[in-house]
This record gives sequence, structure tokens and C-alpha cells, in this order.
Amino acid sequence: MRGMLLWITVVVLPLPFLIGWAGSAAGTRLLWIPAAFTMGIYLYVWLYMRPTAFELSPTSVDIVWPLRRQSTPLNSIESIESLSGPEFRQRYGLGYRIGAGGLWGGFGLFKTKTVTFQFYISHMDQYILIERSNNRPLLITPDNPDLFAAEVAVAIGTGETA
Repeated sequence: MRGMLLWITVVVLPLPFLIGWAGSAAGTRLLWIPAAFTMGIYLYVWLYMRPTAFELSPTSVDIVWPLRRQSTPLNSIESIESLSGPEFRQRYGLGYRIGAGGLWGGFGLFKTKTVTFQFYISHMDQYILIERSNNRPLLITPDNPDLFAAEVAVAIGTGETA
């Protein structure tokens, strides 16, 4: 996690604890109810929305979460490319997120004027765009984007990234 998403996470993560503490300091424990609800949302995002890894297996590209796994078969990948943040914005323009975002990254769908992406990002400076024949384009941010893209390109038989 880097940049603005790291800053948002650092600011937002302690908020439920601060809300609960402020309520206790003011003599009411009622504020622990919204604080606990917010912590539940954080837990859901951490376990179900925020990927822990992007993996290349012999047959698929996998997105791994603590409680689930999503596989994209290699034979359904039409192309893969690495895009910088400015390149992405120049090509697709601005958009909006449908899903979770801000805390640890952005996850779910990202809709631009022309394309709706499935996305799982933890920074906004370098993306991997995977065009799939059977699903929405996938936008991810693995730890080493260029190496990941090159390995997937070899695995799908193109040998090069777009």
C-alpha cells in the first residue's frame, strides 16, 4: 500500500476506536454501537474484499483472500499490460468505485465512461490490466507489477506485455 491509499488507511483505521473512546469519556457507552458496526465492516473488508496475494498458477491467475479465492483461467486472458496511473487516466478518464475503498485500497468495480473494470488495488501509481474473454477487464496491483505481467504474458503464450 502506498500514497494516498496509505494515508487514508492511517487516518480512517482508528476512527471506530476514537468514537467509542469519545463516547466513554463523555459518559455514554452508546457510541460503542456504531464503533462496533464500523469495526465489523473493517473486518469484512479485510477478510473478504482485500486480496492478500495475486498468484500465477500453471492454469490460472488467482486472486487470494483470507476467506476466498478467484481464478481466471489462462486461456481466457486475451492480453495483459502494465499501465502507470497517468496512462490509465489518459486512456479511460475519471471514474467511480462501486465497492469498498479507501481503507487498505480499492476493491470491487470501477466504472469509467467507457469501461467497467473489476478491480483490486492497493496503490494508484502502477496497474496491471488483464483483458478477459469471459468477464470484465481486471485491474490489479501486484507487488512487482512488471514482473507479474511478464510472467503472465509468457504463460498465456504472447511472451510480451502490451
